[in-house]
Amino acid sequence: MAYHDKHSRSVLKAISYRILSITIDFVVVILFTKKIELTLGIVILTNTYSTFLYYFHERIWNKLHFGRVQIRKKSTVLSSAGNTR
Repeated sequence: MAYHDKHSRSVLKAISYRILSITIDFVVVILFTKKIELTLGIVILTNTYSTFLYYFHERIWNKLHFGRVQIRKKSTVLSSAGNTR
């Protein structure tokens, strides 16, 4: 049975990743610049385009089969005696 991620799953993953990334980026940039306005500008700009980049990267990887293994459910077969195997 093959699985395919929905667009909403990719969007939610992108948003949760961006929240983590924004937090880390903010801390790192503020340590270097010591300026809140510059830090906010840098963080907003880089994380806006990175969100879209991640989304499209995720969708491309979703189309690739590299590293995926197909898992099949075991079927239940009835014998002539009515027992399941």
